[in-house]
Amino acid sequence: MPNEPKYYQCFELHMKNGEVLAFEEDYDIPLEEGIIGDFKSGKKKFLEYGNSCLFYAFIPFDQISFIVMTDVKKGWE
Repeated sequence: MPNEPKYYQCFELHMKNGEVLAFEEDYDIPLEEGIIGDFKSGKKKFLEYGNSCLFYAFIPFDQISFIVMTDVKKGWE
């Protein structure tokens, strides 16, 4: 159904250089398949962030000190 609300889990990525980056992913993703699972497993070297239309960034996991799960926000498809 068009225009259904979509929910996003928000995170703060606390970097080793002191910066804090905002990150969000679909709320429906199981924890072990999202950013937390990727960070804990150590299998990936980079966090891929962004969308193909506006921007894309690769954040090295080894530069992230810790991740804080913050809010759930509602958006629209």
